[in-house]
Amino acid sequence: MNIQQSYEILQVQPSAKNEVVIASYKKLAFKYHPDKNRDRVEWATAAMTRLNIAYSTIMGHRFKSDSLPPEPGPEKEKPERTRPAQERTRQARARENEKVNEALEELRDELAITRFIKIRETAKEALYRFFQYNLFTFTVREQIHSTGIFNEIVFILRKCYHATAALSRKTTDPEMHEHFNVFREMLFDFYRAAECVSLFDTAENVYDINAYRSYKKADDILHAAHREIFFDRHNRGSFKSAAAYDAILKAEQYFDNALHAFPKSTWSVETHIKLEYTRSLNRYIELFFTDN
Repeated sequence: MNIQQSYEILQVQPSAKNEVVIASYKKLAFKYHPDKNRDRVEWATAAMTRLNIAYSTIMGHRFKSDSLPPEPGPEKEKPERTRPAQERTRQARARENEKVNEALEELRDELAITRFIKIRETAKEALYRFFQYNLFTFTVREQIHSTGIFNEIVFILRKCYHATAALSRKTTDPEMHEHFNVFREMLFDFYRAAECVSLFDTAENVYDINAYRSYKKADDILHAAHREIFFDRHNRGSFKSAAAYDAILKAEQYFDNALHAFPKSTWSVETHIKLEYTRSLNRYIELFFTDN
């Protein structure tokens, strides 16, 4: 589903603010939910799935938008005709320039690492606030004060996402690229998971009830894991790394099982998003917490 189709399904303009998108989603979800269409549950389930995909597509697109422009490449040297002596001089200068460039690249990598550490600390502070203010709970997030805090956190995470992308363009080191990419993917998937609008729990459809229970069980395990990573360990002063890692693996298995057991549930989109985030969090833990 492309971004234009997503806006059409949610019946909003691309210029609409996030609050308008969310309000339209809620309105349409209330209209199309299977509990409101008990005489055509299959149709309603398909409609809800399209609606959830459209909402996720829009919010994900907005998070990744406004990326920094690519760094301009070096100007191409104009070819010139040289005599043998001039050619030798040019080659000597080229070797010297290569040494200088190597030294500069090392310096750029050191500066990039220093900058990345600051970016990561900024993101960690934002993620801490997410749990500090219980913004994973939608009833809390919808309060006026909490909405402002959540929007500020999202803004900070977006800045960290794009700042890391800019650093990635400035280095050719494969290890740094891996760290930058894994960190960015984790931030993006965290945001998508946080935007899963779990508004309704069906009271009639047994299939959806069981799907929700499977989803909720996995989500509770995931919540315990990333709360430990981004919040509890900072308050405690120590990290229960083994427990967090085991919980991530368990949540991944539960989400995967839920998708296979209830592929046509209205919860399938949320389950898939949370599964992707769980896997991103797994890669993040394995790469950044190896020495912890």
